Amino acid sequence: MNKNIIKIPNKSFELAEFIGILFGDGYIAEYKSGYVLQIAGHKIKDFRYHKEYIHDLFHNLFGLYPNLILRKDQNTLYTQIKSKLLVKFLHENGMPLGKKEILIIPFWIKKDIKYLKSFIRGYFDTDGSLILRKRKQNSISFGSKNKELIQDLYGAFNELGYFSCLNKEIQNDKRGFISTIYYLRINRKKDILKFIEEIGSSNHHKLERIKELHKEWVLWDLNPGFRSALVHADHLRN
Repeated sequence: MNKNIIKIPNKSFELAEFIGILFGDGYIAEYKSGYVLQIAGHKIKDFRYHKEYIHDLFHNLFGLYPNLILRKDQNTLYTQIKSKLLVKFLHENGMPLGKKEILIIPFWIKKDIKYLKSFIRGYFDTDGSLILRKRKQNSISFGSKNKELIQDLYGAFNELGYFSCLNKEIQNDKRGFISTIYYLRINRKKDILKFIEEIGSSNHHKLERIKELHKEWVLWDLNPGFRSALVHADHLRN
């Protein structure tokens, strides 16, 4: 297939999840050399997620095969493709072009609960965390410099019936710059279970974290929905 010819998909669960992935660790940009889409990840933890899941999602949605780039000097990998048509299509569907200064969940995603859950799954898989602590004080956490996005997610979770908390922290990065990071956290056990059952994950590393949580809470026989998430994890791994 000509690299400049893409399949234009209709709005779907897959497209909503892909937009969520881009909101997390992706970007689209226009340079003098052309139009670029890139999604970053951890070279070890996210390797299979990029090589298998994101690669297949690209092809299913757009009929394209992206490149997987491993940085030799960093623990970073990139899924990348150059396509003017793709970048313009994604921009028209809610992905900012260039620096992600203000991120707002696209309206076409927010107005459909199923699309919204798919979007959150993509964002969680790239920029969210399942934090496992002692004494069962576990949480699902989202952190971003983008205040608008965290507030948007807070409203989305409220609409979906979750209790979540907002806070912010002042942090110094490795270069000495001071940043304000906005956090949304889901702490209640029943809401964490609800998240795993209703939203879940497509990232193999995060699915392994879910299995660790299962071992702590011993829920295999107590919660069929949780068990289904773990079966899905085994399916992806195999």
